[in-house]
Amino acid sequence: MTEKTRDSSSERPDGPPLEVGYVAGSHGVRGTVRVHLHDADSTALNAGRVIQLHRDGTPEGQFEIVSVTAVPGKANRKRVVLSGIDDRDAADALKGTTVKISRAELEPLADGEFYLVDAIGVPVQRERDGQVQALGKVTGITTNGAQDLFEVRWRAPSGAARQWLLPVIPQFVLDQGADRILVDVPLGFLPDELENDS
Repeated sequence: MTEKTRDSSSERPDGPPLEVGYVAGSHGVRGTVRVHLHDADSTALNAGRVIQLHRDGTPEGQFEIVSVTAVPGKANRKRVVLSGIDDRDAADALKGTTVKISRAELEPLADGEFYLVDAIGVPVQRERDGQVQALGKVTGITTNGAQDLFEVRWRAPSGAARQWLLPVIPQFVLDQGADRILVDVPLGFLPDELENDS
C-alpha cells in the first residue's frame, strides 16, 4: 500500500501525522524493533528522523531513529534502532504500536500527488447525465499486489452496509479533494444496485 499517489488535485501537506507502518516486534536483545511498513517502497524511515508511536490512537512517545536496516527478502520490513530503547523488554513493549511521522518531516509532495490515507472518510461520487451519484465513502486502503485499492462502503436500499473496491489509478480517480473523490469507472464495475441507481 503506497503512502502517496498521483492525482489532479492540489497537494495537502498539512494535516495529522502520517501513519507509515507498525511495530511488529523486537529483534535481538539490544532493543532493535521490527517495523512493518504499509508501503514497501517507503523512504519515511531514516536515521535522525523523529517518529511518533501510538497505541489505539493514544500517543506513546516520540523517538529519534538511530539506524535503519533492511530485512533480506522482505521489502516492507525494517530493523530500526530507536534512541532510548536499549533492551529487548523495552522493544517488546512497543509491539503493536503504529508508527507515525509528522508531514513536515517528509519530502514535499510533487504536483498532483496526495497521501492515500487522506482519502479515508471522504465521499466517493461520479457524475453521469449531469447528475452527481453518491457511491459511498472510503473506509480503508488495501492492495492486490499490483495496485492500491480504496475500500468504499455504501448503504444499499435495504439498509445493509456493503463494500466495493476502487483501484487507485488515474483512469478511475479523476479528482481527489477534502470534500469528495470524483471517479469514472467502467460500466459493470460497480455493484449492480449502484450501477442501476438512477
